[in-house]
Amino acid sequence: MDGAACIGCGAFAAVCPNGSVMLFVSAKVTHLGLLPQGTPEGDRRVLGMVRQMDKQGFGKCSNYYACEPVCPAAFMGRMNREFTLASIKKMVGMTL
Repeated sequence: MDGAACIGCGAFAAVCPNGSVMLFVSAKVTHLGLLPQGTPEGDRRVLGMVRQMDKQGFGKCSNYYACEPVCPAAFMGRMNREFTLASIKKMVGMTL
């Protein structure tokens, strides 16, 4: 439930060289995905949230790790994993 602790302060985006909002989105994807009631729409949610982040023009993680000192809750790896799995499931027609 560490993802639920995210207060959306945006400090990570201020220090990120590409203004990445991925940390906030990934914290929310992780937080909601770990809830039992969040499981059924998990694939649709992660696909939608990442696509909306991209549509709004926010950058993806640039792996500078500048966010870590200002926000100890880094969930980007989990979101990337969930997004990849959901994308594969959608391609082969397993969900959504």
